[in-house]
Amino acid sequence: MNTLSIPAPFATTVTMRFAPLTKRDSFDPDSWPSTPLQPLSAQPGYWQIDVAELALSDGDYEYEFILDDKTDSPVPDPYAEEIVRFGGYRGLFRIRDGVRWRWPFSWADELSSGVKLPDNNQIVIYEMPLRWMSSGPELIRQVGLGTFDQAIFAHLDQLADLGINTIELLPVQDSADTLNWGYGTRFFFTTDFDMGPPIDLKVFIKQCHQRGIRVFLDVVMNHARECPLEKLAFDWFFLNSPSEEPGRGQDWGARMFRYRKRFNGHYPAREFHYQMAQFWIEEYHIDGFRLDEFQSIDNWDFIQTFRERATVRSKQLFPDRPFLVIAEDSWRRSDIVYDKPGNPSGRKVVDSMWNFSYRDDIRQLMGNGIQTSWGQPSRRERIVAFISGRKTWNGLSQSFVGGFADLSQNVNYITSHDVEKPEEARFMNYLFGQLLRQKQLGDGSVDTIRTIVDTIAGQSEAIIATHAEALERVRSGFAILMTSVGIPMLLAGEEFGDIHDLDQTDYRLKMSDPVDWQRRTQPGHSDLWNAVRALIYLRTSHPALQRNEIEFFYFHPAIDQNDSTRVFAYCRTNGRPVGSEGQVVVVANCGPHNFAQFWLPWPWTNTSQIKEVGPPAKGTLPTFPFNANSANLSLGPYQVRVFTT
Repeated sequence: MNTLSIPAPFATTVTMRFAPLTKRDSFDPDSWPSTPLQPLSAQPGYWQIDVAELALSDGDYEYEFILDDKTDSPVPDPYAEEIVRFGGYRGLFRIRDGVRWRWPFSWADELSSGVKLPDNNQIVIYEMPLRWMSSGPELIRQVGLGTFDQAIFAHLDQLADLGINTIELLPVQDSADTLNWGYGTRFFFTTDFDMGPPIDLKVFIKQCHQRGIRVFLDVVMNHARECPLEKLAFDWFFLNSPSEEPGRGQDWGARMFRYRKRFNGHYPAREFHYQMAQFWIEEYHIDGFRLDEFQSIDNWDFIQTFRERATVRSKQLFPDRPFLVIAEDSWRRSDIVYDKPGNPSGRKVVDSMWNFSYRDDIRQLMGNGIQTSWGQPSRRERIVAFISGRKTWNGLSQSFVGGFADLSQNVNYITSHDVEKPEEARFMNYLFGQLLRQKQLGDGSVDTIRTIVDTIAGQSEAIIATHAEALERVRSGFAILMTSVGIPMLLAGEEFGDIHDLDQTDYRLKMSDPVDWQRRTQPGHSDLWNAVRALIYLRTSHPALQRNEIEFFYFHPAIDQNDSTRVFAYCRTNGRPVGSEGQVVVVANCGPHNFAQFWLPWPWTNTSQIKEVGPPAKGTLPTFPFNANSANLSLGPYQVRVFTT
């Protein structure tokens, strides 16, 4: 802990200059004391200093490195655990009793008696851009500048009440970005300067764990922006061009890490990220990682080792806690979650992956977009495939590709932070915009929808009814999401049908458009929140939804005919025959027809135990004939209803 080590393979001398923070009133880095680093013979290209040998007085010190006496070009520590910002970024270390010292933090009461973090088959993920945890009252343009303490004190109890049990933090490592989501990391071992100091994030994670909520960290390993490694050892860590490693994706205006070339027998960039993962597990008790840009990294061997090392370290420290590594693979290759001969050493690369196909299919289903076409799988096959997770639909090839064998292998979602394309927009915008255009009540634009939603009480009866219809479709989407086979994930604000305030098709504006938390209390939106809450509690508590079994027990005979009835029903069986107690039953009308009465088979004979979860605003409960072989219930357009037996 007392040693500071950095790579500088092309330097002939490396020195560290430093000063106590108490001397900030006479800030002059050129006058600071400096001391040389020594080259490491066991690790060529690296330099090291032991701060305990400096005999420093107790205090907090800012520091930076000078290569080859270039005092006008100081370099911060890429491994800094804390940073300061005054005339540039520098690392910060603390000295107590002559040795390096971390600010004390007790995890002793992290998990109180009776609190257990949920297993991977029990989780509901809440995707949280931390900057969105704060928003101003401006109607023209909102700017999110959320901090860790705001997330704790303004939102954590409400999120716990919602029932989510896993928070996936969009990148919180220090980034050169201010108003966006932070997908251009600068310092990989410390928190973003604008979000709060490391101790605040530790408090946030501890508070989450005390509520039984796991915390995943979204990490960017494809590229970095303004990382000190650029100045220290560019050729070791970064590509001059993506063409140096054919198959790599975009650099997103940043520097792409180098993963395929060895230096002195090792891969520096790989080792850097292995250390990063271990650090966040040890120091912050992170429960899993979401890997951004898996496809662009294009190195299965590296990612596999990353997963295995991170998992081993988590199990060493926290043997009774689950751990998960999730990949975002835009090429949708489910092979990465299996032990398969084609994978490195025949082992899986990651534990789970984002299911892009699920997002596409559920949106098409709720927008009447799945059609039966000649020579292609039927509507029935498409529905079974994406809800069961057994197969995924490739829209380009118009065919099925690999699916999933276990629900923990795929993360299902309707909306993620990637909202830039019109078909990826917030679900309420997507559905409400369609309805407004179909009924010729508006153009469905962001501005139109924002005006309507925020002044809904003064709108026409037709628009009020259409707004309610859109909210009901959002509820129906959540009903399917929470009962599908997979890990459900929702983007912050979707639980009450939040909408865009800014044009999300502008990649800059989409990131600086935080959740408008006041909309949760608006007419219809509060009812949606209550329904989603009930469905989340069902997903996290009902054993049938934490197993893989699913059986579709009803399809309307004409469901594969376009423009015909779109009613189907499925059962999460809990490993028992359909008709048993302890099951979850879903009846879905994913078409425009309105049924005041709809009869369908109903094998559950103990009808007194039937309970509806997250019910629609309008809908009659099932009634049963004397022979108890069928049920009759109302099904509005695009209405999905969920029951327990």
